[in-house]
Amino acid sequence: MALLNQLSLPAISSVVALVMSATLNIDTAQAALYKFSFEGEGVNGYFTYDDTTIGFADSPNATGYFEGGNDYKFDLGEKGVFQGTIGNPIVFLPRLEDGITAPETDDFLWEVLASQREPASPFAFVNYFHYPKGSFKGSTAIRTTVPSTAILDVYPNVDFPNSIGNLLYTGTVQTRIEKVPEPALLPALLGVGAWFIFRRRQKLST
Repeated sequence: MALLNQLSLPAISSVVALVMSATLNIDTAQAALYKFSFEGEGVNGYFTYDDTTIGFADSPNATGYFEGGNDYKFDLGEKGVFQGTIGNPIVFLPRLEDGITAPETDDFLWEVLASQREPASPFAFVNYFHYPKGSFKGSTAIRTTVPSTAILDVYPNVDFPNSIGNLLYTGTVQTRIEKVPEPALLPALLGVGAWFIFRRRQKLST
């Protein structure tokens, strides 16, 4: 009892949280949330996505991850701010053999369909992060790493399949992908641990 009284509440709560986590057999390796961030001259932003989203391949060189993304913001300074809570990561490897006349690059896209935009819009919001050909080693799996530099093209008024609309922004940006910690898991367990210790001390004082 003396040892329990001497330990600080945060320390005991942490121990309780770890024990509870092990007891509940929480497997955090099965799924992970990633945050893609970019920054350039006068622009910055991010989007997050779940790496377990099932991809749909329209061709060997393109895979879309429908509604696999969420919580995005593209701050383009004077050109506008675009943000919302849902989107679609796409990995696209444009190649001449597919009849695509665009330069051959490895692209990581953030697409928001017209029906997904906030506020509602008749157009899709599509962003291309162009990396040098070969950066993704021929894979269209959802990205967990990217090179540090990309060319960003932003198209805010895409009318599928009729027109890609106007190019609002193009420029060099610095990019990175980070794994997001498990949302609110540890604080929740610590809260339970604190409640447990509080109740224990109440009993000892009576």
